[in-house]
Amino acid sequence: MSENENLEELKTQENAVSESEKPKKKGKKEEEPQKPFSGALEWAGSLVYAVLAMLLLNLFVFRSITVDGESMMNTLQDQDRVLSTNFFYTPQRGDIVVLQADKVQNQNTRKYGEPIIKRVIALAGDTIKFDFENGEVYLKKAGEQEFELLEEDYIAAPTLASEDRHSGEEHIVPENCVFVMGDNRNRSLDSRSLYIGDVDTDLIMGRAFVRLFPFDKFTLL
Repeated sequence: MSENENLEELKTQENAVSESEKPKKKGKKEEEPQKPFSGALEWAGSLVYAVLAMLLLNLFVFRSITVDGESMMNTLQDQDRVLSTNFFYTPQRGDIVVLQADKVQNQNTRKYGEPIIKRVIALAGDTIKFDFENGEVYLKKAGEQEFELLEEDYIAAPTLASEDRHSGEEHIVPENCVFVMGDNRNRSLDSRSLYIGDVDTDLIMGRAFVRLFPFDKFTLL
C-alpha cells in the first residue's frame, strides 16, 4: 500500500471517529403527564391573591360605607352606599367625609365602629358664624379679613337655631380640627352641637367621592 493510500485511510478513520463522538440528536421531548387538580389549584391561588388585593385596597385605599340616617339629605339618602378613600387625603372645605363615630365626642350611643358622614364646612384657623334669622352661614378663611356668605345649594333647608346648638357668635376652628355639618341642617347632629363641637382630623376615615348604590343614582360627590 502506498503512502498516499495510507494517509487517505487514516483520514477516513478519523472522520468516522469524529462522527461517532458527535452527540446524537434527541427526539421530541416527551410531555410530562399533567398532575391531577393542578388547574384547580392554580385557579384557587389566583382567587386568593385577588381577594387579598381587594382586602388591602379596602383597608388602606378604599372603603364602602352605608349612609345611616337623614342628616345628609338631599345629597345622600338613608341607606345609600358610598365609596370613600383616605389615600394621600387632606381635608378640604366642601368635602363629604366619613368619621369614626365611636370616637367622636358624645357619640357613644352609636354602634361601635359605625361611621357617620358629614360635610367639611371650615378648616383649622377658619372663623365661622351663623345668621339663624335668615338661615345663613358665613365663613372667614384663615389669614383673610372678611367673612363671605357660603353658597350652599346642597342643603335641604336653611340653617336654623335649635336647642344645644351653636349660638351664632364667631367661632375659630382650633388646630388639627375641622368644623362639619350635615346637609340636612335641621336634622343633623354635628359640630354646631355643644356636645360634639370641632372634630379632630385624626377621626376622618376618608373622603366620600362616589355614590355606588342605588345604581340608578350612581354619581360623583
